Amino acid sequence: MKKKLVSTSLIVCLVLLTAVPVLAQPKVQEFANEPLASDFPAPDSFNPNLSTTKTTQPVSPQVVDPPPPIIVLDPGHGGSDGGASGNGLVEKNLTLNIANKTKNLIYARWPATVYMTRTSDVYVSLDGRVNYANSTGADFFVSNHINSSTDASANGVETYWQKADTSQELATDLQNKLIQSGLYNRGVKQNNYYVITYSNMPAALAETGFISNSSDASQLSQDSFQDTLASELVTGMHLYWWGF
Repeated sequence: MKKKLVSTSLIVCLVLLTAVPVLAQPKVQEFANEPLASDFPAPDSFNPNLSTTKTTQPVSPQVVDPPPPIIVLDPGHGGSDGGASGNGLVEKNLTLNIANKTKNLIYARWPATVYMTRTSDVYVSLDGRVNYANSTGADFFVSNHINSSTDASANGVETYWQKADTSQELATDLQNKLIQSGLYNRGVKQNNYYVITYSNMPAALAETGFISNSSDASQLSQDSFQDTLASELVTGMHLYWWGF
């Protein structure tokens, strides 16, 4: 009788243990894998007092001759630094293509002065990018990248900012236009990436799709989709600078 009671107790315990629901693990916040400001020393040209203000306030569409901005475009990676790769694509090639298209569209659509941290497949160091950008007296800085994840289902576009409300405004305007491309909206996020932390002007970093996702990569491989991303970037910059 005693043995029977012990066996029954063990069975009951096993049933109770298997019946306990498994609690869902909290979702880990994903961030793009780009170099952080905390990992490297600040460039010589960095002046934190110049990082917080927008040079001009948006003007109404009725203004005939709004002030043209000075813009720095930063195509991520390059040369020996290929960035992410996947689905037959390499990030450094995509970012340069999109940045070149963006520059051409800016000049075609509205007055501006555009500088690029690289115009070909060359390696430019982090401090080299930022020192160059800071030397131009630019009004704002836009770095474009392609995302990657060990989770092949991760997809979509996200835009980052780090310092000041003006950078958040720039990132938000870019994101709101980039999602018009049809990419999943991953939102506007804050993180201390090197190039947007140490630039002496409002700055944003856009991750336009996941090279590790087959659907995103299929679109990114198409020249017409790169045109779309460039067009949305230009529209977002115009919204930020002129307010429409």
